[in-house]
Amino acid sequence: MGRNSFGCRARAFTLTELLIVVGLIGLLASLLLPVLVKARAAANGAVCLTRLRQMGTAWAMYTAEHKGRLMEYIWFSPTTPDVAWNGYWPGVLDAYKVRGEAILCPSASEPIPHGQNKGYGNAAYAWTGKYLSSGTVVRFNAATYRESSYGYNRYLVAGGNFGAPWKQVDRISALNNPSNVPVFFDAAAIDARPVNGSPASPAEPPPDLRGQGITLGSPEHWKFLLARHGRAVNVGMADGSARRVPLEETYLLGWKADWVEYRLQLPAY
Repeated sequence: MGRNSFGCRARAFTLTELLIVVGLIGLLASLLLPVLVKARAAANGAVCLTRLRQMGTAWAMYTAEHKGRLMEYIWFSPTTPDVAWNGYWPGVLDAYKVRGEAILCPSASEPIPHGQNKGYGNAAYAWTGKYLSSGTVVRFNAATYRESSYGYNRYLVAGGNFGAPWKQVDRISALNNPSNVPVFFDAAAIDARPVNGSPASPAEPPPDLRGQGITLGSPEHWKFLLARHGRAVNVGMADGSARRVPLEETYLLGWKADWVEYRLQLPAY
């Protein structure tokens, strides 16, 4: 054994002491990890809300420049692919420089890595147009396609049946209580027209809240019943605001003029 500068004999750690130190470090890490996970989730949620507000601002600018008229819905125009590519909400937002990361939620920023459901995302992955046909809203050609974590309320298109049955609505002036009308929201696909149902005959719940069971034939509301921000999704409203909405409360929003509001009964996870 050597001596330190004060003439004292240096003593090495014993194996027992080292194991105690390692154990204490592991204990501290296990205590801190949930805190760090929650902090990261909160930060992702805050960024997501900011991006939804940005998207809402671009949407409002478009409607203002078009004298309040809602955008058209053109999904497929193969002979003139730019018509579909530029016409629906991703193209509209792109014209206002809202694109790329601005239409991705940090909690689902990576596109789904396979095409078994035609590029549908889920709670943890964004949707992608990679596996769909060229000449559509989400895929211009094989090399150019869009990816996003958000969807659009497809009742909010010109003639999209936002009004009462058989009443076509083309303008934003028809929206009552815009602070409760969803425009953009966390979703597994580009848009959704949820089926309403009623408290006595509610909408069918999904098999889980991870989005694992979503296919092309799934009910429209399953696209946004995703546990992406805890047991909730973030929603951008027609007045430009954005907020976190618990999944059970998504049907308390005013998806269309004659929407019947009620709380959903959903699976545990």
